[in-house]
Amino acid sequence: MKQLFLIRHGKATHELMPDIKRYLTEKGIKRTTQTAEILAEKNIYPDLIISSPAVRAIQTAEILADYLNYDRQKIQINSTFYFYPKLEVLDQIKQFSDKYQFIFMVGHNPIWTEIADQFSQNGLYHLKTSGVFGTKAEIETWKKFVTAGKTEVLRLN
Repeated sequence: MKQLFLIRHGKATHELMPDIKRYLTEKGIKRTTQTAEILAEKNIYPDLIISSPAVRAIQTAEILADYLNYDRQKIQINSTFYFYPKLEVLDQIKQFSDKYQFIFMVGHNPIWTEIADQFSQNGLYHLKTSGVFGTKAEIETWKKFVTAGKTEVLRLN
């Protein structure tokens, strides 16, 4: 079985700066911390956390790591998660190592909402900041995940 959790970064500043350098606001930190606490309460712990290279996404991944006993040094950065087309992100999922069962992907809208909507049985209108959409498939390899039948595990929005 493989489980994938799409996590949108926390609320970020709108200060004038390059987009990739935008950082979490206090509200973003607080809401991401609450999300991490809920995941811990539900015993949802990642085998792997992969983040967009944007500062706000990395900060979100680090908060999750801290609350979920995941070594920050093991957070992987994937540039494809920073506003690349949905098909390229889906291709990345197919390439994940099969040694991982529970993967957290930290990234951005609109792609995260589009992927969550594709993977959901009931559709997902909009993944809010610090929101989580988790789904699982009864498969042995990530290569089959995108097209496999899935069951929703969690929706925090």
